[in-house]
Amino acid sequence: MDDSFSLLGINRELCQEVRESGTETEVKHFVFEDLLDTSEKLICYSKEIGDFSVYNYVLVKEKLSFFSRREEKDLGCYLSYKNGSVYTFEDFNFKINSFEEFTLLTEAVEVTTGNSFYFELCNLCQLPEKVTGELDVALSIYTRNVRKIPPLTHFDQIADENRELLKLVLKGNTKAREKLEAEVGELETKRLIEEFKSKPEELFDTCLLYLGNSYTVIGIVTCLKKVNLDNQTLTSIDIFSEEIELTVLTPQKINLNEGERVELNGRMFGVAAV
Repeated sequence: MDDSFSLLGINRELCQEVRESGTETEVKHFVFEDLLDTSEKLICYSKEIGDFSVYNYVLVKEKLSFFSRREEKDLGCYLSYKNGSVYTFEDFNFKINSFEEFTLLTEAVEVTTGNSFYFELCNLCQLPEKVTGELDVALSIYTRNVRKIPPLTHFDQIADENRELLKLVLKGNTKAREKLEAEVGELETKRLIEEFKSKPEELFDTCLLYLGNSYTVIGIVTCLKKVNLDNQTLTSIDIFSEEIELTVLTPQKINLNEGERVELNGRMFGVAAV
């Protein structure tokens, strides 16, 4: 099951509500073709709830025999925030390999910058069988905790000039490490890696790093507002990080102001315009 509800502290009873009263759709998207047996169907139940949408995916197997019966297996229930930061993507690469480890995780390329984003595309059931062109997606990062941090007092030019190499090194890219060592030396490479792992907020003013299926974000707050779902108040925070605008959702009650610096770790969820 995904973490979209648990990260926001929302009761999963909404999933059952959507199952009982939501719109039922058979998912036809091509990424599931090789995973489905002839007797299986992938069904999605969806419902709009204020600023959010809920998508409940169910694998249905119908055994056609004298003792015909229908078996259902819950795969995942996803909560998407419709007012996230909107970007245009192409070249979608879905990461699902089996229904035993169901995920809607995809890697897609943002067309303006060429940067890759990794996010759970919650409403795959509402998209055409194949996404052949560009697609607008509203993105949000869900997190339990947002930590206010002081302004950066020291600018590390070496780290800033080698930011992308450092990110690759943290992901285990040996060629990137070799290149970094050739650029700055072995001792300096070791220092940069250790500081990036332990205290990235002292290395970079802002930073956006995808590692281990989650994002670490250091950024500047540009806007705050309250949103409600299922009688619970969440905080929506717009953050500027590495020249990118991001929307963050959290159940945490935190005293923040525009212009302040924050650090967080969370997962990214998206809902495509349909």
